[in-house]
Amino acid sequence: MPAPGVAVGVTAAGLATGLLLAAGLQVAGPKGAMVPLAAVLCVVLLRLPGLCFGLLLTGVVLAEIETTGIIPAGTAFYDVAVSSLTPADLLMLLGFGGVLLRFVTEDERPRLPDPLTIPLILLALALAAGGITALSAHAGVSQGDLFHRGMHVAYVFLVPLLAVNVLRDTRALKAFAVGVAALGAVKGLLGLYIALGGVGSSVEDETVSFLSPVPNLMMLALVLGVVAAMVRRVKIPLWVMAAAPIGLLSLVLSFRRSFWIAAAFTIVVVVIVASRRRGRAVLAVAGVTAALALGAVATVGSSDDPSASPIAERAQTLTPGGLGSNRGDRYRIDERRNVIENIKEQPLTGIGLGVPWEVHEPLAEAHDRRYAHVASLWYWLALGPLGLIAYLAVLGTALWTAMRIWRRHPDEVVQVCAIAAFGVVLGLVVVELTATFSGVEPRTSLILGGALGWLAAAWRDLPPERRGLSAPS
Repeated sequence: MPAPGVAVGVTAAGLATGLLLAAGLQVAGPKGAMVPLAAVLCVVLLRLPGLCFGLLLTGVVLAEIETTGIIPAGTAFYDVAVSSLTPADLLMLLGFGGVLLRFVTEDERPRLPDPLTIPLILLALALAAGGITALSAHAGVSQGDLFHRGMHVAYVFLVPLLAVNVLRDTRALKAFAVGVAALGAVKGLLGLYIALGGVGSSVEDETVSFLSPVPNLMMLALVLGVVAAMVRRVKIPLWVMAAAPIGLLSLVLSFRRSFWIAAAFTIVVVVIVASRRRGRAVLAVAGVTAALALGAVATVGSSDDPSASPIAERAQTLTPGGLGSNRGDRYRIDERRNVIENIKEQPLTGIGLGVPWEVHEPLAEAHDRRYAHVASLWYWLALGPLGLIAYLAVLGTALWTAMRIWRRHPDEVVQVCAIAAFGVVLGLVVVELTATFSGVEPRTSLILGGALGWLAAAWRDLPPERRGLSAPS
C-alpha cells in the first residue's frame, strides 16, 4: 500500500490534470487538451537537461526541410511554435532551465565552455554590434526578422554552454560520439535511398542525396572518425565500420563540390594527424594537399549550385578551365566584388545584420543580398570587424582545443573523436570559403554549437594537470 501522502499527491495531481483537460477542451477545443500534456512534458524535460540536448541535436539532424520519398519534411521543427520561438529554441531553453534547476537543487556548479569562452563572448558582442548597426541604419529590417537572424548566430555560442553542462564525464562524451556515428549512419543510408531511388531533388536529370550541409557534415564526421580509429588501431563497433563507406558514397552523391574538396583534404589531414608521423615528407604531403585544396576552392564560385550534377561533369568545374562556366559561378564572383566594396565603405561597423548590401557592379543573377557566399566576408559585412575576428577566433580555438584533447586525454576513444572533430571543423572552414552556413543556416549553427560544446566538455574532462592547471590538493 502506498503511503497516505503519496496517495493524496497522486489523487490531487489526477484531479488537477482532469480540471486542466476540461478547461482546455472548453476554451480551445481538442487542441486545448494538449496543454496539460505539454506542461507535464516540460516538467519532465526540465529534470532531464541532457535529454533536451539530445533531442535538440537529433531533431536538427533528422528533420530535413524537404519531403523525400516516404520521409516527411521536418519543417515544423524550425517553424515558430510559441511566441517567436521554434521547437529547437524551446528545447534549448528547457535544457538551460534544467541546468539552472540542478544548480539550485543539487548545488551542481554551472560550467563555462573553456577554452572557447572568450571567443564565444566575442561572437556574442559582435552579434549585439551587428544588431545595433542594423537598427541604426533604418534599412527596414523588422524586429522579428532581426531576432530570428540573431538566433542563427546565437546558437553558435548558446549550444556550447548547454553542452558543457550536460556532458560532464567521459561516459557522456562517448555516448555523444555514439549518437553522432548513429546519426551519420542513418543519414548515409537515407542518402543512398534518396539518390538511388530517385526520390530526392532532381538537378539536370540527376537525383542528389542531400543538398543541405548538415547531413554531409554528419557523414563526414562518421568517415573521419572511422579513418582516425583505423590509423590509431582503436577498436570500434562493426556497424560503425560498415556505415563509413556508405556515408562516404552518399556524400559523393550529394554533388556538393566544396564537400568533395573538404572530404578529400580532411581525410588526408586526419591520416597524418592520427599517425603521429613527423618530418619533411609529412610536411610536404600536407603542404601539397593544402595547396591543392585551396586551388580547387579558388576555382569554385559556388558550393551549392548543382547546375552540372553528374560526377564527371561536376568535377570539371574544379579545374581552372571550369571557372565561371555557369551563371551561378559568375554571380558569386560578382557578389564577392560588391561585398568587398560595401565593406570598404563601412569597414568599422559593417552594414548590419539582415541589411542588404548595395550593388556597385552588375550581377549575373539576382539573389538575396543579405547573404554572402564567403563566410569571413559575411561576418565582417553583417557584424563588423569584430564579427570577423570572432569567427576566426572561434574556429581557430576549436582546432587548437581538438589537438590538445587528442594529445592529452587518457581515453583513446575520446582521442579518436577529437581527431574527427578537428577534421570536421577544418572541413567546415574549407566549405565556408565558398558558402556561408554557420551563423546563417540554423541547422548548421546548432550542429557547430554541439561540436564546440563537445570539445569544451572533453577539455573539462582532462585531468587538471593535463589542462595546465595545478592538481587539487
